[in-house]
Amino acid sequence: MKSRTVITLWAIAILLGITAYLVKFQGNDEDTTQTQLSPGQNIIEQLPIRSITGVTLSQGDQSTQLVRLDQDGGQVWGVAERDNYALNYELLRNLLGALGELEVTQGYPSSREHYGRFGLKTESDTPSDVALRVTMTGKDGDTIAEVFLGKYSGTSRTGGRFLRITGDGSGVYAVGETFPGITASPKDWLNKEFLKIEHIQSIALSAPADPEFKPWKLVRNPNSDGTPNPKGQFTLEGMTDQEIMKLTSTNPLLNIFSYSAFKDILSEKEAATSANPDAKLKRQALITTSSGLTYTLDFWPQNEQPKDPNSDPRLPGVQPTYLLTIKVTSGNKETPAPGIFKDRIYQISQSTISPLQKKRSDFVTSKNKPSVTTPPVHAPAQR
Repeated sequence: MKSRTVITLWAIAILLGITAYLVKFQGNDEDTTQTQLSPGQNIIEQLPIRSITGVTLSQGDQSTQLVRLDQDGGQVWGVAERDNYALNYELLRNLLGALGELEVTQGYPSSREHYGRFGLKTESDTPSDVALRVTMTGKDGDTIAEVFLGKYSGTSRTGGRFLRITGDGSGVYAVGETFPGITASPKDWLNKEFLKIEHIQSIALSAPADPEFKPWKLVRNPNSDGTPNPKGQFTLEGMTDQEIMKLTSTNPLLNIFSYSAFKDILSEKEAATSANPDAKLKRQALITTSSGLTYTLDFWPQNEQPKDPNSDPRLPGVQPTYLLTIKVTSGNKETPAPGIFKDRIYQISQSTISPLQKKRSDFVTSKNKPSVTTPPVHAPAQR
């Protein structure tokens, strides 16, 4: 091969190498700059969390407005759709903290017509294509920042999520945060820990609209010197000489409402519409404590919800739910009655109230009840 041919081939090879290098590196650089933000940059630069006084979350037909309120000389957060009832502040803190530190994992240039692929549309006939909009506002009502949360970017809910930012039309972004528990449903934002009754001294149950129901009252046995015993056993008040307590019948009531949670808060109209119309099913419990508080609890069942026909038939049916109102009075000036329960109608699960759904006969048995005896066993005679 002539030297001129060799030089020509080498020149062509070098030119191809340079072209490949430029295509590879300049092409990647072009791809990474097609979105306004690059990997590693903050989604929201310097989010002023302390200046945020309202957060609105909306998705489809659902919407929740979280508001910061001035109350008792301080500031608290409430859920507007639930008459400003206290919210789960830890959930809100996690949301704002994550948005303040969130970094881009990858940018994806995309036009508006392709937002549905990422679950980032504002509206669509396909629910999975609609984003969860999070709008943060300041004291004057102006929008501080707004993001749209879309589908999960990984193969599971631990992989990350797609989102886009209002004012950034360059595309969408993948981030490493999944935002667990963040929804547009008001009930998901409520502080569900609501009733904690300590040092119970007595529990009484009645059925105001059911004359056939036999009311009962349990009183905790005091110490030998007559002082209240917070760990004493319950005794049924008004037992006859022929009745004795069933040993374990009161165990579920010893620490009832020590830690309890509700499902939602309903308006009077919602409660009236969903309540079981049979007034005889309504119960009233009076619970007194050694600190001088008296809790009056009225509870009644809601109409049973039909099981979803499309659900797995092997799964249990929907658990019944109850409505509950709470009134607290205090006979001790040093122990003021909490006012958080006033005019609230709580929706609770059956398991929360089930220890109170007892009859008087569940606590006692008759002394003269015949015992079960085993017939004598005769050994066969030896031969």
